[in-house]
Amino acid sequence: MRRRPGGDPLRWGTEIGLGLYRSVVLTGLTCVMAVVAVPVGVGGSALAYSWSDGLSAPLAVRALATLGETLVVVLWVAVSLWVVHPLTSRALAKAARRCAANWLGLDIRVTYRPVPPVTRMATGFWWDGHEYHKSEREARRRAKVHARFHDPQLHWDGMWALVASVTVLPVAALPLLALGYGGYMALTPGLTGYGIAVIVAGLAGAPFAWRILRPLARRFLGPVPSTRLGRRVEELEAIRADLTQTQAAELERIERGLHDGAQARLVAMGMSMGAAEQLVDTNPEAAKAILAEARATSATALAELRSLVRGINPPVLAERGLVDALRALALDSSVEVDVFSHVPARPERPVESAVYFSVAELLANVAKHSRAERVKVELSYAARMLTATVSDDGIGGAAASTGSGLSGIERRMAAFGGRLEIDSPAGGPTRITVAVPCELS
Repeated sequence: MRRRPGGDPLRWGTEIGLGLYRSVVLTGLTCVMAVVAVPVGVGGSALAYSWSDGLSAPLAVRALATLGETLVVVLWVAVSLWVVHPLTSRALAKAARRCAANWLGLDIRVTYRPVPPVTRMATGFWWDGHEYHKSEREARRRAKVHARFHDPQLHWDGMWALVASVTVLPVAALPLLALGYGGYMALTPGLTGYGIAVIVAGLAGAPFAWRILRPLARRFLGPVPSTRLGRRVEELEAIRADLTQTQAAELERIERGLHDGAQARLVAMGMSMGAAEQLVDTNPEAAKAILAEARATSATALAELRSLVRGINPPVLAERGLVDALRALALDSSVEVDVFSHVPARPERPVESAVYFSVAELLANVAKHSRAERVKVELSYAARMLTATVSDDGIGGAAASTGSGLSGIERRMAAFGGRLEIDSPAGGPTRITVAVPCELS
């Protein structure tokens, strides 16, 4: 059982020294806002009292002056809160969390909003997740500013700085003030006894004054309290940023496919037809050969265009629906795939497209990583929820790590209010379910 400090003089002295040290640390961490606010408070006080004295200082006027002084101080502290943080509030809160962990054993973990990546759009502008910019440098700068000044956790850290300056600071500083003022009184003739008493009171309170950190740390140093609406807004912002990144990547893929494939073949075909036009009178056989080659090139270009279009919106999906599109996808898979459906009608087109591409990516992952010999795709609909389950007999170990294809599927499903469920123990088998709420046509 832990003994009280008073039971052992040596232990008592250690507790006093430790308490004074922690009071000094807390006073240093929490005095920032007070240092900013005190000069204006003194100025407001002088202004208020000089104004009231100039008006013969009736009681009502003095009361109004005192109220005005209080409002000035409160407003200045509020302004200081917004100016000082987020430049210093994160560092102060981090130091306070370290103290709470070392002194009280409180493991307080928070997450700050990361700086979003910038993306170069097909138009040449740079997107920072919120607005467009002409240069990459400006986009990165604005992304950092937005992440810094719109992070709810930084605002909550600023609230800690304000609360600590009016609660932790006065209590933690009491033993230090008692020692200082008691020493002054002890050196003053006639007040020596009172000074010694004040010093003793300060030493007695030193082991306990800093412990005010515990309740306030639990309340104000943890993660920012998020309402359900706030969490949904954050999810939607993440989904919007992810969709923007996906759109940019898709536009780059289309542009690259057109430039490197069909466009190059059409240019070559035009040059061949020009050469055939020059040879048609002098060497008809050579012109015929060139035209035959141009025709073959046009067929290849048409096939590439069809392949590119299928990657954007497969014709079989638009014409025959999700089930037949997945069956066609299964025929092209390198692994044997069985498709089973219990969906009575077609879902909405956006949901249909999202589920199709999700299942297509899952089948591609199976072919690349799972070493499976057989895959089963099951479609079902119940309680207004469309479900697609992909099961394989592979080695398992699938996980939605950051930047993985499964993580991308999870974010795409979140855009529709859906979910991704992964059951993939090491050694297999793997069962991944994509569920999206929707209405059938």
